[in-house]
Amino acid sequence: MSFPEGAALVNFVPMNTIKGTVALQAAEAATKAGGDFCLAFFPYSRTKAPEGKTVKMKVYEHCRMRRPLPHEKWEVDGKNYFLFTTSDDKPRTVHRTLIRYIGFSGDNYKLNKVRWYE
Repeated sequence: MSFPEGAALVNFVPMNTIKGTVALQAAEAATKAGGDFCLAFFPYSRTKAPEGKTVKMKVYEHCRMRRPLPHEKWEVDGKNYFLFTTSDDKPRTVHRTLIRYIGFSGDNYKLNKVRWYE
């Protein structure tokens, strides 16, 4: 195999992938068993980001799933949202399909890429 002149060789370690529905079931199981998980996702906003500003991925560690709060109402079906608490017990919500990576305490928080459409 030949590489173009000046090409850098990079050690590529493939990342484990997990189906989105399986990831959410595993997060629920981890929470019930007393464990926690790590989430990484890009936040979504309907407003356009200011020019020159990039959207950064949010990472939350030591999260646990939660039940809906009494004041939470959604225009669309609530099953489209993933409800969790952060390590400091703040309630958070993210649209399920925005979740990109998830890691579990049982696997030493090794991140798995979440596949939603395949």
